[in-house]
Amino acid sequence: MPVARLLFLIATVITVIAPLACEEVETATPGDPNRPGPRIVAVSNHPLEVFASRIGGPHVVIDWRIPEGVDPAFWSPTADDIAAMQQADVILLNGATYEKWLPTASLPSARTTDTGAAITDRLIETDGPVHAHGPDGEHSHAGVAFTTWLDPDLAIAQATAVRDALVKAAPQHQQDFDSRYGLLVREIQERFAGIEQAVNTAPGTAVVFSHPVYQYLARRFGMNGRAVHWEPDAEPDAAQIAELDSLLAEQPAAWFIWEGEPRPESVALLRSKGLRSVVFEPCGNRPDDGDLLDAIERGEAALRQVYGAD
Repeated sequence: MPVARLLFLIATVITVIAPLACEEVETATPGDPNRPGPRIVAVSNHPLEVFASRIGGPHVVIDWRIPEGVDPAFWSPTADDIAAMQQADVILLNGATYEKWLPTASLPSARTTDTGAAITDRLIETDGPVHAHGPDGEHSHAGVAFTTWLDPDLAIAQATAVRDALVKAAPQHQQDFDSRYGLLVREIQERFAGIEQAVNTAPGTAVVFSHPVYQYLARRFGMNGRAVHWEPDAEPDAAQIAELDSLLAEQPAAWFIWEGEPRPESVALLRSKGLRSVVFEPCGNRPDDGDLLDAIERGEAALRQVYGAD
């Protein structure tokens, strides 16, 4: 074959392939609403994971980057984590100061949704001493309470923001998103309706929370509760026991609500002080069994014991 003919054929092939290659790169651009395939959704806690997966169904893939054993509320993403999040089609944040790392991260604003943006007027200001537990190091719960999803009204507002973000990322699936969103809202309402019924059985019942993470639950359902700073997986020290004794002197209680399964020694100590133990998982992290909605259902059963609703 003459050299000139060969060069012509090579040039023709390059001319045909180049636009196709460019097209492939362009369709892979994060956030492109016309791109086929599921959307990558990065989340900062388990409730957002549940909302996104329930609403998105087969149209989303969840990018979960929190290491096992780390509380997402005190997680510090690595540079690689941030880089991966930057490539997601949708980035979901809890808001309410949940993401302590956010001021030092650069995320694409067009693809980032603060699911708490519409509920800022309903956030709870709180205070609390600096303390440490687990691998998360010293921290304080002072500032804004962030377990917003424990109020069903706020949880639904956050789920609405998730639905809207998914519709923006994949408008061709809006009808499916809307349908799945409706089912999720109904399930949230049903789960929390049992809690409301339980608390209303004896609303004046005094309880002690193991940690100051139940503010939205207590406000929404009118629970008469005070919080200490005990950890389920650690034996309380003298200062923590004194903290509990001081609280009980001000407000006697018969029930202690843990955020996780407590040590038998702690349960025995509480019983010696006239306190029975139950578990209600706040579920910022993935529970050992099921998901957030399953944990809420288990929490309802626990509160039915506390308020004598059984």
